[in-house]
Amino acid sequence: IADLDRSIEKLEASLAAVKKERDETIAFRDAHLALFPPIHQLPTEVLVEIFHLTFEKPYNVFASSRSGPWLLGKVCQRWRQVAWSCPSLW
Repeated sequence: IADLDRSIEKLEASLAAVKKERDETIAFRDAHLALFPPIHQLPTEVLVEIFHLTFEKPYNVFASSRSGPWLLGKVCQRWRQVAWSCPSLW
């Protein structure tokens, strides 16, 4: 029984260390969330609606890479993923 108690104590110590690391990670994340502009926190659906308002319909895919979804895709990785994967923008 003493061996089992020692094993339990070690496991509890390990669990406490993992919980502490988790709490520190959450605190770090929360402290740095303010560094991200609010536009990056918008849901994809809202971002798509904003994209729809940025250029005239119908959009000619072959006209220029300096407008429409092509241009939106140059802003950042998330915008590229959203703009280029949304059929209603094309």
